[in-house]
Amino acid sequence: EWKALGEIGEFTYGYAAKAQDSGDARFVRITDINADGKLIATDSKYLDLSEENEKYLLKKNDLLMARTGATYGKTMIFEEDYPAIYAGFLIKLSLNKTIINPKFYWHFAQSAYFWNQANKLVSGGGQPQFNANVLKDVMMPIPFPSNPEKSLAEQARVVAILDKFDALTNSITEGLPREIELR
Repeated sequence: EWKALGEIGEFTYGYAAKAQDSGDARFVRITDINADGKLIATDSKYLDLSEENEKYLLKKNDLLMARTGATYGKTMIFEEDYPAIYAGFLIKLSLNKTIINPKFYWHFAQSAYFWNQANKLVSGGGQPQFNANVLKDVMMPIPFPSNPEKSLAEQARVVAILDKFDALTNSITEGLPREIELR
């Protein structure tokens, strides 16, 4: 069954601040998400934690989406084990985890099903905008919607297959050429 994201989640804009070269927490910016929806490990910027920004702290498996510019719609899953705060041009997707496995959504957000919708919903102009009001209209497939336990099990099965495929793909494009170069 296809459900609108607005039915199964909430969306929060990130923290607006000037990035620093050092600090207590990584400051995840729109430019820190690569084309594959992964967090770029290099050129990190930081912030000092405060009462004002602690509500923007990321937890493992939090989903972030770029909301403006050429990178609109690009989605990453935060898989790190260190403190990080997300920046203002990102939207945190808080999806109901009794309905959606975050990694299942992340894989969906890399698919043509997502991008066909995103390209139709984005507002034009000089800087494309893909805000929370638009995001709530994105439809995503939910397997076995009347049986949450079976649905999450199926989502986990799909995630395992896609993660394995992702690992093989990255191994072929990154690992193998690097290994050949080293030899």
